[in-house]
Amino acid sequence: MAEAAILAAALDQLARGTEPMEAPLQILDDKLAEKRAARRGNRGIKLNVIPMIDVTFFLLVFFVCANKTLDREEFLRTELSQRGGAVVSPNSLALDEPPLRIELLRIGQQTKIKIIAPMAQPDTFEQLTAIFNSKRYSTENPSGLFPADQPIELAPSQDVPWDDAVAAFNGLVRAGYQQIHFAGPQ
Repeated sequence: MAEAAILAAALDQLARGTEPMEAPLQILDDKLAEKRAARRGNRGIKLNVIPMIDVTFFLLVFFVCANKTLDREEFLRTELSQRGGAVVSPNSLALDEPPLRIELLRIGQQTKIKIIAPMAQPDTFEQLTAIFNSKRYSTENPSGLFPADQPIELAPSQDVPWDDAVAAFNGLVRAGYQQIHFAGPQ
């Protein structure tokens, strides 16, 4: 209220054309400055946490996405010597063999055998056994293409009878292959 009275007196003096007194205006300015300082003092320093949480989640997402690409890396196979030095074995740079894929398809009432490789296509399961027996590398057959531990995927379609899938599996086992597993159709 005192400020309003001082301000009204100063305006009244201006309206009369006389110079307003300096002291009441100085008192008014001092009081207003004190009020502003009091309001600022109550605020204090505040920490805005929301941007820090945003940055934290951004970093979390970045490292999760970056970590997803690391699972495609492969290890270099090395053998450590007794002194701790690394010696690269001849097989360390060899790539893993992709599995040889054999698909069993049902056409009409007959199961068709399709080898996904540039080789002769068998008509029967006995021919499948004969072809893969002739292609297996061994001391008796040094010109064979595939070792006995060559991975083979056997992929029967959904309409192929289970007996035909087992007959193909047994034919590959009779041919001497050890790593045969079933896979879904592509």
